[in-house]
Amino acid sequence: MKITLANAEAALDEVQRDTDKLRSQELRKAIEKYIEMQRAQIKALRRMMN
Repeated sequence: MKITLANAEAALDEVQRDTDKLRSQELRKAIEKYIEMQRAQIKALRRMMN
């Protein structure tokens, strides 16, 4: 499970890099908000596992 969480974080980092290339600020902000929610969920899962 820890490996899966690490892979999820790596995928979010990749999405973040791709998001930075978008021209639309509205879309960029929406995706960044979603990424932050996902990061918070990953942190919560890690706390539950420990």
